[in-house]
This record gives sequence, C-alpha cells and structure tokens, in this order.
Amino acid sequence: MITHTQRIKAALEGKILDRPAFAAWGPHMNLVDRNAKDFARATIDYQNSYHFDFIKVMPNGMYFPEAFGQKLKDAEYVLDETCWNTQVYRINDPHEWAKIKVPSMKEGAFAREIEAVKRIVDYFQGDVPVLPTVFSPFIWMGEMTGGFNRKDVIVSHFKYSEKYAKIGLEIVNETNEILMEEFIKAGADGFFFGYQAGMAELMGKEMFEEYGRKYDIANIEKIKDKTWFNLAHICHGNAELSEWFLDYPVDAFNWADQHPGQHSLKEMRALTDRVLVGGLNHSDNGSYTDLSVIVKSPSDLSGSNRETVKAHIKKKVQQAIKDAGPKVIISGGCLWGIGSLPRFPLWEEVMEEVGAEMNAEASYTG
Repeated sequence: MITHTQRIKAALEGKILDRPAFAAWGPHMNLVDRNAKDFARATIDYQNSYHFDFIKVMPNGMYFPEAFGQKLKDAEYVLDETCWNTQVYRINDPHEWAKIKVPSMKEGAFAREIEAVKRIVDYFQGDVPVLPTVFSPFIWMGEMTGGFNRKDVIVSHFKYSEKYAKIGLEIVNETNEILMEEFIKAGADGFFFGYQAGMAELMGKEMFEEYGRKYDIANIEKIKDKTWFNLAHICHGNAELSEWFLDYPVDAFNWADQHPGQHSLKEMRALTDRVLVGGLNHSDNGSYTDLSVIVKSPSDLSGSNRETVKAHIKKKVQQAIKDAGPKVIISGGCLWGIGSLPRFPLWEEVMEEVGAEMNAEASYTG
C-alpha cells in the first residue's frame, strides 16, 4: 500500500504513483487549539477523516505572541477565531522591543505546540508528513503589535524606530530558529512557512529585503538539511509580489492561484521547477468575519448536486495536472471554510478516479 509520504516524495521527484497527491487545511480548531492533547486528537481525527497527503498543523496564529505574553481570550464557539481574540498586544510601544527575551520551550505556549506535534508524529509513524506552521519573523512581529488589520503599526516601527525594531527582530528570529529545532526533535518532516505578500507590499521592496527576506532565508537554511518537505505559503498580495519569494530555498509553493490578479499554475510553472500546490479555489467570496459566508464557504466544492460538483472538481484537478505537470499537489490557496468539509470525501473520490484513469492510460500507451 502506498503511503501519503510516498506520494509527496514522488511529487518532489516529478512522479505520480497511484494518484496525484492532495491536501487541505481549515477551518481553525478554535475550541481545542490551546490544549496539546485536544489539539493533537482533533488533528489526528481530521487526517483520519479526509486522508490528505500531508498534515499542515493548524494552530491559531497567536501561539507565538502568546509565548511572549500576549493576552488572548478563549474561543467561545467553533467559529470564534482565536486570532481575533487578542485582548492586550505584547508590544504597545516600539521601545518595548528592547525588553523581550526568548521564551522557554519547556512551558507555556511553545511547550504546548511542541507536545501537540509530537503526539501527531507519534500517531502516524511516518506514514503522513507532518508540517508545523511557522510564520516569518516580520509577521510574528506584526501579530505582536496590532495583528492582521493593523499591519501598518509594525511597518511604522521598522521605519521610525529602527534601533528598537531591529533588537526585537533579532530576538524573534532567534526564537523562531530555536522553536523549529524543537519541532524537528519532535519529529516534524518540514514546515509550512507562512508569508504575507500583502504585508511585504506595505513594507516596500527595500524594507522587505532588510526585515523580511534576509531572515526568512536564514530560517529555512537553518533547518533545510534536517527536513525533507518545506512549503512556502504566499498569502494575499498579487502575481508580482509572489515572485519576491520564488528563490526561497523551499520544496513547494502554495498561493491563491485561482484568484484574480494571481499567477495561474501554468504561469507559475514557467517561473519555477518546485512543486506547485493548488488548482482549486478554496473561497469564491471569502470573508474572515462574516459568519454567513464562513458557514456557506463558497468554493470549488460548493453546490447541491453531487454529480455536478464531482464533475467540476474533476475538471479542475485534471486541468491543474495539465498546467503544473507531475510536480503538483492538488489543494486550495489557503484555509478552507467549515462548509467545505462535507465535500472533502467527494474530492478524495475524484483523486482516486483521476489516478486510476492516469494509470490505465499509461498501461495502454505503454
């Protein structure tokens, strides 16, 4: 029996085994993601339900700031996003960057995340690649000063309080590297690196080179010989901005290839020989705060008629393979909404059928 790990390794080599690899992540596990045992169990159940070819560990985006002392409110219901529940930001004045220290990996938020990864790795015993989620140091700093909706705050620190921001950046970067080492000790196969191209645009190319890119590449270089599957997720931005990341030393790229203004799989294949992760639209009309949109989760998996939805998914999967070639993992461009979950088994059914058809054709022509 072919394992999920074997399928991902085949994709890295430009091969397709019994079927193309596929993967999804989302929604966030808001009610359980601040308890290692519960979070690991939820992740294991998610994988056992949908049989994806790698596990993108889905912590809330605030675990890193939390380790530094950011105050969060517990989620009250399943769609109450922890990432929106900051009560007190860790850094409220740029001078505070000079006072932070690397947090302990043995207690608190970091210990929790490391334990959860170890529990997941121990359960799957190498059959499924496990990728903890780690953001760029400049993104972590943005989360510590104002979050996704106030990205201008950290940019102003970089611009007007360079002395203190650079002190903070060195500490955050050191923490990131220590944390990744601990994840590797726990058995991680690689990392899901999150990069916000939209924030890079706000910084501008020169500032991004100094405060973002330099540290991102150093982070990857630090761990790439100890891992085998590292994926760069390029979030938001546009086609031009996504190209700022294409020489990062990772194994795969993921971005919202189905969204207007972004490079298609075919266009990106002309720019890189790395594995491309995409092909399906995870959100036609996405909103992180509108509950009606979150629940409906309009996407390539939406629709009331099973066979119509299946035919649509199949067409998109076949086109993705045609455009990206065998170095492809079928996925969405970001987090899937809760309304997409019931269609994940149908998506798996499509992948099995596509694989069977590809192998039958290969046998016939061979």
